[in-house]
Amino acid sequence: MNGALFFADVQASQAADASASARRDINCIAGLDYDAIPEDDLRDLQLDRTSVLTPEGESRLFLQMNRYYHRAIKLREVEQGQTYSKAEATVDNELARADELRNLIVVIFHKLTVSIAKNFISSRHTLEELVSEGDATLLRAVTLFDPSRGYRFSTYATYAIRRRLARYVTSSQHTHATPVDFRDAPPIPDQRRWSLPYEQAMHAGVEWLETALYELSARERYIVRCRFGWGREFEPRTLQEIADELGVSRERVRQLEAKAITKLREVAAGIDVAVI
Repeated sequence: MNGALFFADVQASQAADASASARRDINCIAGLDYDAIPEDDLRDLQLDRTSVLTPEGESRLFLQMNRYYHRAIKLREVEQGQTYSKAEATVDNELARADELRNLIVVIFHKLTVSIAKNFISSRHTLEELVSEGDATLLRAVTLFDPSRGYRFSTYATYAIRRRLARYVTSSQHTHATPVDFRDAPPIPDQRRWSLPYEQAMHAGVEWLETALYELSARERYIVRCRFGWGREFEPRTLQEIADELGVSRERVRQLEAKAITKLREVAAGIDVAVI
């Protein structure tokens, strides 16, 4: 997405009341019919402010996406242990088509993330940072949503994004609490200080990596956090566990992880920080 267009779009709606903006963005996701759109043309679909999605169209998108993932899983079970074959190529094709639909849904509902993120802006949290966190949750919500339960995806995603951003902001406040006056406090025990050179270097590396993660896409950042247990809410997970959650192949997760680490190494080049 073009950064200038994105921020121009956000700036144009900032004057509106936040709650009214949220309701407007949610309600506008209500009526784009995909019956007449050839499946192969989905990747070329250009969505604008007037693009809306009907409940029926929303349900069809999710059901079709899940069908592709289900077919890929079944095909992979059939050809497991065999060398790369036509079946494996079909699996890749099914996953690619599922990813196209998933990404289309994320694009449609991105405005919902923006409208929710506006409510959490503060001196410590920029809109860009909050939208990045919200989009990672949106991606996961698309993967986990079950349209057969009868409620709209916007309801499900709104709850998930608000909950995630509330936890993110609260966690950050605890981590970066406003300091009190410690001039009369007793000295901090030696073991709590970053006094030795290697301790200072390690602490600087931790702070740098936390910042550098925002050079990655939301999905790459989520994968890195999951793989290495980086952050309070993450435990180290296997490639397969992450693949099952995101609805992609284990190999795709491995590729994204490698791409993310390469990016971090490029950012780290020239400074005294080691990225494994």
